[in-house]
Amino acid sequence: MPRFFAEITQFPVAVIKGRDIVHHITGSLRKRRGEEIAIRVGTKGFGARITSIGSEEILVYIIDEEVLQDRSNTIMHLAMCLFDMKELEDAIRSATELGVSCIYPVISSRSNIRSVTEARYARWQTIILEAVKQCERMTIPSVQRPVSLDAFIHDISHHWDTRLVAHKGAQHSLLKCLGNNVGILIGPEGGFSSEEFQMITNSGYIAVSLGNTNLRATTAAITAVSILGM
Repeated sequence: MPRFFAEITQFPVAVIKGRDIVHHITGSLRKRRGEEIAIRVGTKGFGARITSIGSEEILVYIIDEEVLQDRSNTIMHLAMCLFDMKELEDAIRSATELGVSCIYPVISSRSNIRSVTEARYARWQTIILEAVKQCERMTIPSVQRPVSLDAFIHDISHHWDTRLVAHKGAQHSLLKCLGNNVGILIGPEGGFSSEEFQMITNSGYIAVSLGNTNLRATTAAITAVSILGM
């Protein structure tokens, strides 16, 4: 059962806002007045009972607090060179469910996509919130605005304790490069150019293998986050 975002009006009363959310709760989930529902306010979870239902908001009465947890204690950063938007959105959703801390879209020389609209960026944020609502993790990951590969390597990722780049044929296995504050860079469908890969590794990134077969960018991103969160 999803845990819906709510705002406390005057404790123990809270409100769930949004016409679409109301429709989801009363339509798909068939919740009615007097029935219980799971809500969250910030990083805190609560059990609540529905007291009234309107067209654009639902009032609830908080019954008790329910502890929320993250999937892993590891701080995981995921950087992905832009590729097919539908597949990128799937990767964002899955990475959120698997416990990623922050997502960085990157523009490389072989990226299929070169820019992102404000509407698309807002959609990414919505996808993250929907995934958080479904998986009930405590923290909410962030998604950054797209930047060039050069800017990302030299200005953004330097604070990661462990910096990794996925590369087929690398001598190091991802399984042996775990850490408490770790990030991985996933290349575009066409891979990095030789100049880009040299720049990445010269900047302190460790090339790691995700296995012996070629993976699509989406699969590579999901696989990497799954392993890093172990």
